Amino acid sequence: MLRPVVREEEPRFKALLEAHHYLGAVAKIGHTIWYVATWREQWLALLVVGAAAWKCAARDRWIGWDRRYQYDRLHLIGNNVRFLILPEAHVPNLASRVL
Repeated sequence: MLRPVVREEEPRFKALLEAHHYLGAVAKIGHTIWYVATWREQWLALLVVGAAAWKCAARDRWIGWDRRYQYDRLHLIGNNVRFLILPEAHVPNLASRVL
């Protein structure tokens, strides 16, 4: 199950990112959501999704947006800020299932 992290779990979430992600923990700034993937109450993976960048030429070309639509639709895109499969998680295809 993938669910948002509740306030009481935030210290644990940050500590796990700091300990196991090569970029470390990330502050909750702006439009950011922290998710945890669980199975039978065991934490398996962590995911941080943030607001999309205002401008990304490659993304905008690929989507086919022109400037007229870009800012009206930008809220429909999320940016993968952090993704971590925890070391003790041994579940086949876990990353694909979480994403």
